[in-house]
Amino acid sequence: MAASTTNSPSTGEVIFTNNTNTLFNVNTANVTKLNDTNYLMWSLQIHALIDGYELSGYLDGSTKPPPPTVTVNDTTTPNPDFTIWKRQDRLLFSALLGAMATSVQPLVSRATTTADAWATLADTFAKASRSHFKQIKDQMKF
Repeated sequence: MAASTTNSPSTGEVIFTNNTNTLFNVNTANVTKLNDTNYLMWSLQIHALIDGYELSGYLDGSTKPPPPTVTVNDTTTPNPDFTIWKRQDRLLFSALLGAMATSVQPLVSRATTTADAWATLADTFAKASRSHFKQIKDQMKF
């Protein structure tokens, strides 16, 4: 499968794999890096960016992976749709890692998909707490 790429400084890299499949290498350079105090705004920025590419299903897990193989006439072969899904998921996972402070990255070291990483971060940072409410209150002052 031949691939060609085009670059755009504002949107990242678009990878065309053939006439019907496009992979997006999402550029998170303009996203504030996630640390232990800015999850709410960070998640809003990331979700808006990923949703702009119509890829939010990779974050929430609703874009399910196709089967890794297909069988036709008793012959099992790798599923090209799975390959595309996995490549896109890895590109998004990489973009998330790039938008995190290095101190936060170990939290998602056991995640196997973008949705796993997203859920781990939400479970870690989005829990209601006194400091969480203080952060919301402080952000609302602006």
